[in-house]
Amino acid sequence: MSDIQIAASQPPKESKVQRHERLKGEQNPWEELPRLFPLFRAGAGALGAADRDMRLRWWGLYTQGDGAGVFGGSAPYYMLRLRLPNGHLTGDQLATLASMTRRYARGVADVTVRQNLQWHWIQAEDIPDIFHELWDIGLTTRAACGDDTRNVTGCPLAGFDPDEIVDARPFVEAINRELISHAEFYNLPRKFKICASGCRHWCPLPEINDVAFTALQPKPGREGEIGFGLQVGGGLSTTPHFAVPIPVVVRPHQVVDVARALARLFRDRTELRQNRAQARFKFLFMKFGWDAARLRSELEANLGYRLESHIPDPPPAHGFRDHLGANPQRQAGLFSVGASVLGGRLTADQMERVAELARDLAGNQVRTTALQNLLLPNVPKAHVARLAKQLTAVGLPVAASSFRRGTIACTGSEFCKLAVVETKHFAAELVAELERRLPEYPEPIRINLNGCPNSCGQHWIADIGLQGTRVKTATVPEDGYDVFLGGGLGQNPTLARRTLGRVRARELPDRLEALLRFYAERRLPDERFRAFVQRTPNAELEAVLGSLPEAPALLPVGQLVRIGEEVAV
Repeated sequence: MSDIQIAASQPPKESKVQRHERLKGEQNPWEELPRLFPLFRAGAGALGAADRDMRLRWWGLYTQGDGAGVFGGSAPYYMLRLRLPNGHLTGDQLATLASMTRRYARGVADVTVRQNLQWHWIQAEDIPDIFHELWDIGLTTRAACGDDTRNVTGCPLAGFDPDEIVDARPFVEAINRELISHAEFYNLPRKFKICASGCRHWCPLPEINDVAFTALQPKPGREGEIGFGLQVGGGLSTTPHFAVPIPVVVRPHQVVDVARALARLFRDRTELRQNRAQARFKFLFMKFGWDAARLRSELEANLGYRLESHIPDPPPAHGFRDHLGANPQRQAGLFSVGASVLGGRLTADQMERVAELARDLAGNQVRTTALQNLLLPNVPKAHVARLAKQLTAVGLPVAASSFRRGTIACTGSEFCKLAVVETKHFAAELVAELERRLPEYPEPIRINLNGCPNSCGQHWIADIGLQGTRVKTATVPEDGYDVFLGGGLGQNPTLARRTLGRVRARELPDRLEALLRFYAERRLPDERFRAFVQRTPNAELEAVLGSLPEAPALLPVGQLVRIGEEVAV
């Protein structure tokens, strides 16, 4: 047999996508814990590659970097993400999580932009005990990662906000229960992100979810008639796309039906299983020519009935959606108190103190938010000032500065193997420096930091978005950022535009100070930063950002040298 005949007789080599799809189809990771627990007990080395690198994700586990920010480094530790629908926790649960953070995660936990908590430094041998401790307090990590329905988010003030259209907590819980309880939904093309909210401010950011249910404004004379608007196909990453409003109204009894039908529709699209970089719901619109009419047609065919037509409600005005500060609740005499968690990073001591305060002053309730912050509801008016003082004393200010209030940071190279720069510590240093240089700054500025182009830190929708990169110097490469300006949601949503590239991290305080002073001096009355950027020529903004004073920046940013794999960004 000739070489040509031998080559022709051999099966084609399996691609990475094909292998991933085959492994998913062979075993449902949700059913694998009885097999995996003994392997965990035996240590990280006992796990096979398919378990370690893929199946564990369905239980919220990823391998992490080495914790030193050395790009390409690896360690026998895991990141573990919890699943907190609507960001709900009790003070008792948080107290247990604080103890677990101290015992298993070296005293640190992160609040994510999907209202989750996640840990690092998790050892394989501890995972069975961790899972049992979580189950004992009513929590899970199931479907916190993987190709399934991620944490279902909602307004942290659901049930408390006096201005909400409807308390959407029951819908969040029902969607969550439906889509992670049935095996038919474990094998989706990629992650599937859903939110449901009755908040008039759209605080769960429906515009960037795969599926979003937002309560419709009641019509005059029909105030008791509840309905939800529907948006589909939102997402950021390297190819951002705002969700498409579908001109229907979803009645309360239809919400779970529609969520289920859309999950099935997503699951069954074979065109979304060919390229994992283009496997999100949004690519039906971006690549395969779908529009709102096509989506509605496919959805109703899957449902088996037609939905009522409805003109989509306009989005709320552009602005912060953080619910920070002290705000009166719908319950007379009670307040919610929202505190800033800079970059989402919490210590076990902070968690323990918040749990104590929640039990003593806030009806034993805690909420996480989509902007990586914390909120305590049910605070009697007489205790508001005391609670705010106590939170501030542990580094969680209620009256946060214009910069601290709106800063988000992804995991960064400290633990994420995709990131090329460190983000959490740098975010804290950058905010502290801007607070020192620009005290009492008049306008809240949202600064979002990403360690790589994947936009987990949502730089596309920030006033100032910073995307990590490596900057060549005469000696060693340095941490740097591409600067994006003018992004935001709400009315006339816009993606931030890249304005200046490859800025060394240690130069950013000077450059951003110059930009923010320029904006404060040139803005029109009541003009928001995004509007200012939109009307200012890019060349002018670039000139301001590009000018540096002779004195070096005061910010002490450590120089991190990465070894190993190179990544194009």
